[in-house]
Amino acid sequence: MALVLALLLVLALAGIGAVVLVSVGSDGATARNQAWAARAAAQAEAGLEVAKALLAGHVEEHGSFQMALPPVRSAVGAPKGDPWGRALPADPAACGDPATPGCRDYEVFRDEPMAGRDARVYVGRVLRDVGGRTLLFDPRAPGAGWAPDLDGDGAADITGVTVWIRRPVVGSLDAGAPHDRAVLTAEARHPPPRSPEDPHAVSRLEMTLRLAPRPSGEEPEDTDYSDGLTTWVRRRLRPGDPGE
Repeated sequence: MALVLALLLVLALAGIGAVVLVSVGSDGATARNQAWAARAAAQAEAGLEVAKALLAGHVEEHGSFQMALPPVRSAVGAPKGDPWGRALPADPAACGDPATPGCRDYEVFRDEPMAGRDARVYVGRVLRDVGGRTLLFDPRAPGAGWAPDLDGDGAADITGVTVWIRRPVVGSLDAGAPHDRAVLTAEARHPPPRSPEDPHAVSRLEMTLRLAPRPSGEEPEDTDYSDGLTTWVRRRLRPGDPGE
């Protein structure tokens, strides 16, 4: 009788121990996932800040977002169930089939009801700097993108981030001239996966920008184009100024 009771007690303790181990393991995985999600969200925000810096270069070089933006589409509508319909821009700068590793232009889209039909909204073209380098991370080809080093210390400022740029849909058409509006979509993956199967967290954030019109007439030395959404300052550098 004592032996039977001892065996039952051992089995009960073993069951309690197994439950405790499962609970501890589950709590650890939950904490890890939460930490990864927070880091991915922070990286996505950093990606948007880097994207604004790159767009500032386009504004300085060209006076607008035009060279960074995709072409204006002739039609934003697409038949339901058609992944690559007329709503896909005829974009000479696109990298081709978005299903190809290393290519993410127009890779993601959603359909929104508009005026009795669907309006296809793509996340757009991968953002490029003035020199044409893409701000891209593709888990299918992790080495395909460009990890910017903005401070020149020889180390990438952000990793595992892709930023797309698109034109906002105004009414039933893409916003065109003066090419002063843009929608940025940043996708961050942490930790940056070495393959699509590696566990990681994903965060996707979106930001809308509008470049305030430049004042007419003589520009002062420092011109502020703030409009409440973002701030752009055009500053003329004098010989000897830092960053000349």
